[in-house]
Amino acid sequence: LNLNFERDQQPNQSATTPTTPTTNTTIDKRNDHRISTMSQSPYQAELELAKSAAIKAGEIIRSYSAGTSGRSSNSATVCVKSGVDLVTEADTHVEKVVTQMIKDAFPEDIIVGEEDQAECPKGGQGDPFPSGRIWCVDPIDGTTNFVHNYPFVAVSIGFMHQSIPRVGVVYNPFTDSLYEAAEGSGVGTLLNGQPVRIDSDATSVEDCLLVNNIGHYRYDDFVDESTDRVKKWLKAGLRGYRASGSAAQNLAHVASGQVSCYYEHGYGGPWDVCAGMVLVREAGGVVWDAREDGTDLQMRFGKGSVCAGGKKVVEDVLRVAGKPT
Repeated sequence: LNLNFERDQQPNQSATTPTTPTTNTTIDKRNDHRISTMSQSPYQAELELAKSAAIKAGEIIRSYSAGTSGRSSNSATVCVKSGVDLVTEADTHVEKVVTQMIKDAFPEDIIVGEEDQAECPKGGQGDPFPSGRIWCVDPIDGTTNFVHNYPFVAVSIGFMHQSIPRVGVVYNPFTDSLYEAAEGSGVGTLLNGQPVRIDSDATSVEDCLLVNNIGHYRYDDFVDESTDRVKKWLKAGLRGYRASGSAAQNLAHVASGQVSCYYEHGYGGPWDVCAGMVLVREAGGVVWDAREDGTDLQMRFGKGSVCAGGKKVVEDVLRVAGKPT
């Protein structure tokens, strides 16, 4: 696999992007981000909190990773949750900080976090979320990457209201890339303060750069089905295949047009996709349940399946893949 992790580029201003209203900006001096004021969004306060929390989380993540020489320069203690699924002290540290910031600002809201669900609502596999004000937090999406100092690592903070994701912030502290979107903002999705759009030129597998995570399962049937699916795409003439190891980063890359489509059967949980769903939709794309063609992905407890990108390319990727089991 040709995995390219160069710093995310600012979008070309001559590209086809929606006309955006003039926004006031301030500078976050710690990360030199243009923090746009999207006053049109009814979820502005939630967006600003999510951005502040994500940038703070990024500072913590970087503090554990002092160099670029692989896992030997990562100081975080590593534990195995199950199989090849890892968790580190950095994950729990970040989640506690982000959770407290949300509680301080919105004490009545429900928070669903990947690593510490003691205060989260309980639900079995496939059960729907409650319909109130819900935050979905993945403190480090791409923990295995983080352990190995492989820079596809992201903080993912999403906010839901009435069962629909409304705000999404994804921040990669190693490429210093802040992706943000809020429903009703009028400016779509931003990458470091600049508007971005999905890859609308991709309409089939033949002109699609596809990113596909396989996840943590290693039992025979799942591995065989996953590899057979990749073979189908390649035999159908897929332009390019990537596997990054971070669902949130994948969705952010779809929203910014850096990849054409993202497919995963068996993502870890709602915290992986909640924020990214907002990014993709506000950038002009669709986020579908890979098990149900043409059906928007719904937030549910447990693992799920997703296919995101422009509508035409998503339709073709799913057609070639067939329904997962």
